[in-house]
Amino acid sequence: MNPKTHSLAAALIAGLPLAAGATTGPAISGLVATADDAETAAKNPAGLTRLDRAEWVGGVRVFYADSESDTTLDGGPSLSDDSSTTLFIPAVYYARPLNEDITLGISLTVPSGLGSDPGNETAGRYLLDKWSLGYVSLAPAVGYRVNEKFSVGATVNFNYAVYDYETAVFNGIGEPDGTMKLSASDFGIGFQLGLLYEFTPTTRIGLNYRSSSTSDFSDTPELSGLTPEREAGLEDGIRSKKFKLESKFPQALVAGVYHQFPDGKSATVDVAWIDFSQYGLTSAAVGDTSIEVQDKKYDDIWAVSAGFNWPLDEQWTMRVGAAYASAGIDDQNRSFAFRLDRVVGAGVGAQYQWDKDRLLGVNLTYYDLGDGRVDEEIPLVGTLSSEYSSNYALGLDFSIRWLR
Repeated sequence: MNPKTHSLAAALIAGLPLAAGATTGPAISGLVATADDAETAAKNPAGLTRLDRAEWVGGVRVFYADSESDTTLDGGPSLSDDSSTTLFIPAVYYARPLNEDITLGISLTVPSGLGSDPGNETAGRYLLDKWSLGYVSLAPAVGYRVNEKFSVGATVNFNYAVYDYETAVFNGIGEPDGTMKLSASDFGIGFQLGLLYEFTPTTRIGLNYRSSSTSDFSDTPELSGLTPEREAGLEDGIRSKKFKLESKFPQALVAGVYHQFPDGKSATVDVAWIDFSQYGLTSAAVGDTSIEVQDKKYDDIWAVSAGFNWPLDEQWTMRVGAAYASAGIDDQNRSFAFRLDRVVGAGVGAQYQWDKDRLLGVNLTYYDLGDGRVDEEIPLVGTLSSEYSSNYALGLDFSIRWLR
């Protein structure tokens, strides 16, 4: 019965690090001021000016999420179930200095992997049976060094989104369910603006603004498996009517500081504000005589991450990190389609200097995803309530940096 909502993916994509990739430190630390590889094209384009030669960065982020929830319908007996899911998020980055002042970069990422699948046994299937929202983003960037201490940068994000949505249709007590499907895609454009100020070669601050980006999905629902009675109730224009579903990445502002100590150790702190109250993720359910499109209310997210790196020798560097992000949605507004709660993370990592031109990295982070309490009305069925008794995820990052 457990709605297998990818709460972690939602938190990471809609929250802190839309642009954070595999070379970011454990627990998404070292976002906007580290500026030491090609991934800064996506995290803070102003940091590109710190690179002195062309390079590639490639990686994959793997999430394993596991949860167990207790669910009731109209205050009836509680049923428990557990589920797990795995997400793979690849990314590639390239940067190349044109001269001492201008550096170009580009990134190809999959910044979202949202989705859920409650399964076909829970009453939540009448709100959604399964859905997925996938993005691919191509983002060229440029960094410009104004003087020895100050750099600016800009990125244009070309986003292609695909949205698939499916719900069960209640045909009546004792009748098998019908199905409603919606499927659409859309293209959107956003941008980022970055600043980097270097007080000294070992101390710097960064600031990155990411604009909002909206994807509007319009599709005629595909209805199947309905009883004649349900057909009669829904046939008044439903089969030919287009319904609009919307998803919006919110604007965000991230500020960070980097400092390297005389012994080679370094530390980072990043703070983010995400305009999550403007986030949009609509869903649809089949009511008595119509299809009801539902919008939810969200809250702004505040997040912080911190990291610490220390070299063991000329080849090995160890890393630790921690992060916190607020929930972004109150209990009374949470839905089965989107059970995002607060996120607390902590992790460790390492970087290995393979040879003079190649570096390998790995991070392992544990995320506590909260209890995800939700109470939601299901048309013609009743109120479904659920709460996670266990809800966590593991994030494993692999990366390679290749200097040219």
